[in-house]
Amino acid sequence: MKFESLAADLQAWLKDSIGRGCTFEMMEQSLRAAGYQPGFARQAVELAFTRLAPQAAARAADGTAPAQQEEGQPDAHSILAESPNTIETSDRPVHILMALNAPRIVLFGNLLAAEECDALIEMARPRLQRSTVVNAETGAYDVHEARTSRGTYFERGENDLIRRIENRIAEVIERPVEHGEPIQVLHYLPGAEYKPHYDYFDPKLPGNERVLAMGGQRVATIVMYLNDVVAGGSTVFPQVGLDVLPRKGNAVFFAYSSERGELDARTLHGGSPVAEGEKWIATKWIRVGPYRPL
Repeated sequence: MKFESLAADLQAWLKDSIGRGCTFEMMEQSLRAAGYQPGFARQAVELAFTRLAPQAAARAADGTAPAQQEEGQPDAHSILAESPNTIETSDRPVHILMALNAPRIVLFGNLLAAEECDALIEMARPRLQRSTVVNAETGAYDVHEARTSRGTYFERGENDLIRRIENRIAEVIERPVEHGEPIQVLHYLPGAEYKPHYDYFDPKLPGNERVLAMGGQRVATIVMYLNDVVAGGSTVFPQVGLDVLPRKGNAVFFAYSSERGELDARTLHGGSPVAEGEKWIATKWIRVGPYRPL
């Protein structure tokens, strides 16, 4: 196999990863987490290093290169593990209100200002459409009875507000902005819900190959609450018996995939039915590598 025979998007990802200083091991693990077979993943990285960084390839081959994670890229399960109780970002303090270690679930206070929540809602309102889910068999985005919200999304860096929120999230969880998917805003009316599900993609299912090629496996989710809900509408984690109540400006973060592609089934979660009032949330998913839609 030659480097030129690899898919163009894979070649671009390999070149970008080497340019950012990713280690041989880190790149191989990222490809395996994205669903590539171990042998192919290793061969693809070897070809890339041989073509683009021959000295590094030689060190990796003889075992002299240290096995290190890319700087600033901790295992998703360890994100915020030793964080202070208040994180001082460049534009506002963000408070840690609760933390669970197994699985890693963290509740933030003051992540968003009230006016930011209101602005997201107003920007999203005229763009709302029925929410969809990824069909794990076909890769298509289907309307499904398990998810009865309406929603929309904003391209990464689409405007000043989106850029400010994305930069703040990146500072809090210490992951590059480029690893985040677009912010998605969802609206739930009374009775609307999202039944328990996983946010990560099972690499064994054929329909997930396409979404995994956009940046590798998802490693974490952050759900931001844009309004106070009168009753219901909590984020539920049935495997650990946890309900997170929606409070305007707060956000819940949870990690479910390590850099080695180990998935944590305890992060099964859902949005309980809204019993009274309405619920607005903004969701951002984090990938193991830079997110690039195909």
